[in-house]
Amino acid sequence: MKMYQLIEWFQIHFPTIHKDLLACKHNYDDKFFNPYHLESDCWSHTMMVCKIAELSEYDTVVQVAALLHDIGKPASREINPDNNHVQFSGHEVLSVTMAEDVLKKMIEEKMISMAEKKEIIKLTEHHSFLYKHNESNKMMQYFNGDKKFGKHLVELMRCDSLGRFSPSLPSEEYFQKLFDMIEAF
Repeated sequence: MKMYQLIEWFQIHFPTIHKDLLACKHNYDDKFFNPYHLESDCWSHTMMVCKIAELSEYDTVVQVAALLHDIGKPASREINPDNNHVQFSGHEVLSVTMAEDVLKKMIEEKMISMAEKKEIIKLTEHHSFLYKHNESNKMMQYFNGDKKFGKHLVELMRCDSLGRFSPSLPSEEYFQKLFDMIEAF
């Protein structure tokens, strides 16, 4: 399935999630912008992440995870009163919970397999892992040396990082270093 078909399918079958992502802003208001998400709304970020996954020709698992990785952000959106910054604490867990219904429908329609669903769930749950633990050796130990999963996780992180406007983005060399370290593990 092409990415545009996946996005269209998602919007048709899950219009409430789509509308919530459109309405969910990364910034507090028009004066306090989130420097890590200048694209503002969560749907724009998601579309950029999906486009990177498509252009990079990543497989179905990574492309579906790109679409679903942040669907829990609207439900987890909070304002930090100390600095007026928006936070999405726990959005990964909420994204997994919400993704269950989407993935169930995808399986029913034979768009993905049960094995792919399990990996998409795991990718969605851990898509922020490398932001918190930026050493691939720790990642590979944590995920029991599963090189395929490690590669997919770095691919999703790359899409998530490049799918935003921010003054601080990792370089392509950084991602290549992670891929090389996973391969050498």
